[in-house]
Amino acid sequence: MVAGLVSSNAQVYSANVVGYANVVLVGAGGQTLIANPFDDGNGNQLTNLLATLPNKSTVVTWNGAGYNPTITKTNGVWNGNASLPPGTGFFVKNGIASSPVLTNTFVGSVIVPIGTSQTNVLLAGYTLAGSPIPFAADATTDTNINLGASLPNKSTLITWDPVGQGFEPTVTKTNGVWNGSVPIAVGQGFFINAKTGTNWVQTLNP
Repeated sequence: MVAGLVSSNAQVYSANVVGYANVVLVGAGGQTLIANPFDDGNGNQLTNLLATLPNKSTVVTWNGAGYNPTITKTNGVWNGNASLPPGTGFFVKNGIASSPVLTNTFVGSVIVPIGTSQTNVLLAGYTLAGSPIPFAADATTDTNINLGASLPNKSTLITWDPVGQGFEPTVTKTNGVWNGSVPIAVGQGFFINAKTGTNWVQTLNP
């Protein structure tokens, strides 16, 4: 279920699953759309989650209506910060332009204990998100991700092509059916355009 390690000690002392996920960032000055898949237990601050990224790396977040100002790392210090709780999507640029890829490792706990559910409130319009529980599958059909069934008709999903550096074709729900698949990986971000506000409920099954 989780792309990472499950700590036996954590299962003894806590109902939460603990793990990690390695998320690959493209190089050559390209952008990658990622999402935080775990609660780091320390406020999920950008400066902590992306502490190992090199100088000249940048992060761009979404405020519901547009992009926030770019946050850049210079001389080992980010010139801003942002809260990035699990399920928050954001763009990252690898600061090493000559590097083909770079890996950022997210470590923490799944946000809900085993056997319980997480309710994600989606407002009408665009949300830059990822799966708050680290599932990987087709977002339109997978019952664990449970997004395709939750969204109303005329909603859309949009993913980012890190190789081509552009958005993939929009996938739309019409008469209860999606006109394409949207495979997502753990730690991958994507845009949700909900036609109306809705609750997106996910359950961490045993």
